[in-house]
Amino acid sequence: MICVSLPVHTRPAVIAGQLANFAAFLPAAQVVLHVSADARFTPAQLEAALAAGGCANAVVNPQRLATGWGNILLAHLANIAWIRRQLPACTRICLHSSNDMLVRRGLGSHLDRDGNFLHRRPIRPGSRWRFAGAALGDQPLLALRKRLGDAPALGSQVEGSSYDAALLYEIADIVKHAARQPAPVPYPREEVWLSTIAHACGAAVAGTPYVFSEVHRFDRVFWRVLAVVDPFIGRCGDARWLPRRALEFLMIRSGFHRIDRGWVERIAHDRAEALAPYEWLSDGHGKWRVFDRHGLYGVKRVPRRPDAPLRRYIDQLGVQPGSRPDRSSTQPQDRRAHEDH
Repeated sequence: MICVSLPVHTRPAVIAGQLANFAAFLPAAQVVLHVSADARFTPAQLEAALAAGGCANAVVNPQRLATGWGNILLAHLANIAWIRRQLPACTRICLHSSNDMLVRRGLGSHLDRDGNFLHRRPIRPGSRWRFAGAALGDQPLLALRKRLGDAPALGSQVEGSSYDAALLYEIADIVKHAARQPAPVPYPREEVWLSTIAHACGAAVAGTPYVFSEVHRFDRVFWRVLAVVDPFIGRCGDARWLPRRALEFLMIRSGFHRIDRGWVERIAHDRAEALAPYEWLSDGHGKWRVFDRHGLYGVKRVPRRPDAPLRRYIDQLGVQPGSRPDRSSTQPQDRRAHEDH
């Protein structure tokens, strides 16, 4: 049995639409929703939207924790604990966010392989990854790593990562107390803690996460720019240095990295030759594999608006299996600012 851990916080209609997306592309999965204590809707509004959408593939975890940027790990841990208690038949747990969507069929068969799907991304001092310093300076994580034999810090995208349930239960037992301690510098702990502990526990890796993120498109270009400008702006690797932050902000605002319909089509139709040039990435300390060119089944970030053209386009992929959506019904690209940035 496959379970999906999905923290949500906004727009019940979008949540219902995402559950319909899972029903179309991963119908065997049971989705477990963690509703943020800071959610912008009432439980009654969510229940009404789920009922109207016929969402039979989801259950709501009654535990509600506050969530926000850099504070999602505890929500996933709450869902993992709920699955462990209430769904003993679960053998695999996939992690998702409320702004990703599946676009390609066959994910169930892809996940039939034994092992886990996550990155092995080394995190070292001087890395160009903006959160490397915060992760390396996270004292609760440092204590865990030391207890596990000075385990190296290894990062992984959360969206589209997938774990054997027994391994994730073991990881949850190891981190559950330490995760309650705040990080000295806020950062997305879920992108470091789970993968670091998984590898320290000897996790068998079957592949990389199956969701393609626009973040990696941004990083690929941003890091190349940094390689040129670092000698001029100084403080290489310091993500909090004002000149670097200003450059990063301007590049984010440009929107060059946004997921659009072209990227969705490449993944939906398994166009491996078009994806291959983006398969590996370096943050200045050697290359690591971002994805398997034949192993992508979803995208991130999709705007959290029911009427977003990209979301409507992906919806059509779900209701018209094996066919190409009508291009006339969608705009070339949704260029309005995403809610995440």
